Amino acid sequence: KQWYQRRVRVSNDDENEISPSLLSLFTDDDDNVLVHKVLAQLKKNGIKPFMDVRLESMMDNLSIDPNGLFIQSEIGVKKVVTLDEFKIATKDCTFILNQALSSNLIIPDFAAFSKEIKDIYDTLKVVKGGKNADYIPQLARINPNYWGISICTVDGQRFSIGDCDIPFCIQSCSKALNYAINVAEHGQAFVHNYLGKEPSGVGFNQI
Repeated sequence: KQWYQRRVRVSNDDENEISPSLLSLFTDDDDNVLVHKVLAQLKKNGIKPFMDVRLESMMDNLSIDPNGLFIQSEIGVKKVVTLDEFKIATKDCTFILNQALSSNLIIPDFAAFSKEIKDIYDTLKVVKGGKNADYIPQLARINPNYWGISICTVDGQRFSIGDCDIPFCIQSCSKALNYAINVAEHGQAFVHNYLGKEPSGVGFNQI
């Protein structure tokens, strides 16, 4: 099944504010914003408010404490704020809120997508065949019963299940990550003064 979609930019006359039509879905009769409904919609669409650095300023401004949550509403210190308070608190993250609250992300139905990933996880969890690679000590000594799936989309939608908090050796996968970090920090032109784009012709462990 094709889960992804082409995203469409949410139209809004003022890019510094959340779309009024969207915001109306999370306000009460007194035009107060129901913060717990906002957080619930974000989580439903795969955005984790307490983990996403793009929402850090909003969470701080709204004084939402992950250690003081109500189980039912999953909110923190303030569950209802005025419209003006909410606009001030969210001024630095309006774009991601517009996209996430409208389900205008790369995977629009993240709940169904997550369920399918869980089904895959459950199906493969019983597979016990094969063995660890033993030509590298760090790979040989890892517990072969560890099993987990962790996903983060290009829009920051996250889903994890299983043994996802256990550190493990990623070996040469680190090269792609280090390249991406360096390009993000220094730009392509600078990085490519030192790093070529074509195969080197030598073994992976000879550089």
